[in-house]
Amino acid sequence: MSVRVVAVLRRASALVGLVAVASLAEGCASSLPRPAAAQVVVSDYVAVPFSPRTPPVEFIPPSPSKGAVWVDGSWEWSGGRYVWRFGSWVIPPPHARLARWTIVRRKEDGQLFFAPSTWKDASGQPVADRSFVSALGPRARARTRLGAPPPAAEPDRRGRGGRPPGADTHVDTGDTGDEDD
Repeated sequence: MSVRVVAVLRRASALVGLVAVASLAEGCASSLPRPAAAQVVVSDYVAVPFSPRTPPVEFIPPSPSKGAVWVDGSWEWSGGRYVWRFGSWVIPPPHARLARWTIVRRKEDGQLFFAPSTWKDASGQPVADRSFVSALGPRARARTRLGAPPPAAEPDRRGRGGRPPGADTHVDTGDTGDEDD
């Protein structure tokens, strides 16, 4: 075979490979309805001493309502440790947008900054009434394994009952920041 024929065949093979990869990526793309995105701003960040652990695997239940959007689980910084808030289906108020949690490192000194997921109104201000977040109930929350019920309310540390019905569920990672855990 001539050098030209080999070059043409290689290009054609590469093109077929790219088309196949693009088709697979399109087929694997999420078809879940998501909330509109909001911008994280400097005032959303808080300095933290360490990064969160890898998030737990969540299994998404079927949408419980027309118009619901899926909100992925997210980390929260609480009392010197990260707490996991399970994902859930929600019906956000009109014009509400979600700024997803993020963690960044300042170049100058390596300081970490964390911004939790925050619902914001059309003007970019945090949404005060967040009752819509748990309005669809426990069946709308992610599960930790297929077929399992949503994570149950846990008793508080004094053993005096669980969270009120509809409260968001958290998983305490127990992360102390020690790398040797």
